[in-house]
Amino acid sequence: MILELLICTINEGVRRVPNILLPQVENVRYLVSWQQTGTVNIDLPEDLNRPDVRVITLEGRGLATNRNNALKNAQGDILLLSDDDTKYKAENLQNIVQKFRTYPKADMICFKAVDAEGKEIKQYAEQPFIYAKRPKGTFFSSCEIAFRRSLNLPSFDERFGLGSQYLACGEEEVFLETAYKKGLKIIFLPEVVVETNSDTTGKHFLINAAVRRSKGAVLCIIYGPWSARLRCLKKAMQYDELPLQQRMKFFEDMIQGIHYIQYGHL
Repeated sequence: MILELLICTINEGVRRVPNILLPQVENVRYLVSWQQTGTVNIDLPEDLNRPDVRVITLEGRGLATNRNNALKNAQGDILLLSDDDTKYKAENLQNIVQKFRTYPKADMICFKAVDAEGKEIKQYAEQPFIYAKRPKGTFFSSCEIAFRRSLNLPSFDERFGLGSQYLACGEEEVFLETAYKKGLKIIFLPEVVVETNSDTTGKHFLINAAVRRSKGAVLCIIYGPWSARLRCLKKAMQYDELPLQQRMKFFEDMIQGIHYIQYGHL
């Protein structure tokens, strides 16, 4: 069983990719999807010239588009989403493969991530759970998600994610929700698989309107437009230490995200 890391990078970010690679690990491969905007005068790092590494390129912008390019070209049995700022240990990668053997009915397994100091990047459940019974407030970062390669896998919604026009994040939540609605079996295991930066885009709700729009859009896809509106109002009002005018601005931004999903424009 081959584990393939799908490393998405853009422009000069490819220079960071060699830092991710471990000495060759049995049954572990790397696919680097290198997105380029305009003319890129960057040589491919020599350290990527390895038998366990493949590099593919595409033009344009948008992280979700890049992830879809990686999915389309993947060859591994188990795929692990990755970016150009992650770090791994061989034993953790091998553990991912072992967990898919242990849970043969699982199509997707979500794990935990830590920062450079070994601190968990968010609050995780202490016990395993299935996606349908996930604790309230649960969300996953892309680097925590591994899955079996399958024709039934959804694509990433290219309206979401870094580099998209209006929605700066949320592509992982939509990906998981779409997979669940397609009948894929998704579980969470409280085991660490990756080290990454804890400052994810989704944590910028208070300072980034595009993140707030993403929140509304994700809620719309998961719960429908009317339930999403109520949830957005509740979300905005929970910041009771902020002026009402600011909270209403939060609400309006989230409603724009719902409107975008419903009608295709803000």
